[in-house]
Amino acid sequence: MIQKSDLTGFKVAGLEKPIKVTLFADNTTIYLSDEDDFDVLQKILDTWCSAAKAKFNILKTEIIPIGERSYREEMAKTYKETGRWRSYPKLVHMVGEGDAIRILGVFFGNDIDQLAIWSPSIAKVAAAIECWQKGNATLDGKRHVIQMAVAGMTQYLTDVQRMPDQVVKRLEKIIRDYLWDGKAVPPIAKEYPRLPIDDGGLNIIDISARNEAIDVMWLKMYLNFASDRPQWAYIADDILATNDQHIHSELGPKEEVGS
Repeated sequence: MIQKSDLTGFKVAGLEKPIKVTLFADNTTIYLSDEDDFDVLQKILDTWCSAAKAKFNILKTEIIPIGERSYREEMAKTYKETGRWRSYPKLVHMVGEGDAIRILGVFFGNDIDQLAIWSPSIAKVAAAIECWQKGNATLDGKRHVIQMAVAGMTQYLTDVQRMPDQVVKRLEKIIRDYLWDGKAVPPIAKEYPRLPIDDGGLNIIDISARNEAIDVMWLKMYLNFASDRPQWAYIADDILATNDQHIHSELGPKEEVGS
């Protein structure tokens, strides 16, 4: 019903149909253009709820302004002060600049603090390692703990959000302190524990290398120009093209990007 409606959604170059809605399990994300009327969407939701004997929970609805910064700030400020923005519903969370909301484990928002997003995950990893420190694990046992707690508990967020360099350094310190019981000077250089066991190492996870591998896999999907190219790749094309236009428009006729 949403796809067939008069809602405009987001038109993206390379995609035949505009992006109006994405769904996963019980999570629904709607994309409305500046010209779209929320009342059109509300009628669709009311119809579906009536047919499915369900109730639309407006209190769990969150709105993220998208577009130029001035437009986003005006939208958030107006809603915060008046409780209204055009035909949009009341009593919903309007996401302001710097605020992050979580959708399917991914944090979205405008100008959000990436380090703040990672803080809970780092604390969770540190707490897990602290519990394991109470045991008397061998070096091989510690390798399995590091793989499970540090690598396993950061894999998904790295895949969907990326990992800042400061977080990499923090996790490397957690690994080093656990591996060598907090010794200020480890008995061997940090690169040796990462070597394969056959090469005299401990086969400890290399966080930076793991993150680079994730980036390579994303790049591989992005550079896939076959018929099954993912939808997000076309959106990335559009964003990159728009930013490139902004750069050229801000430069003088004799200026170059490299200058």
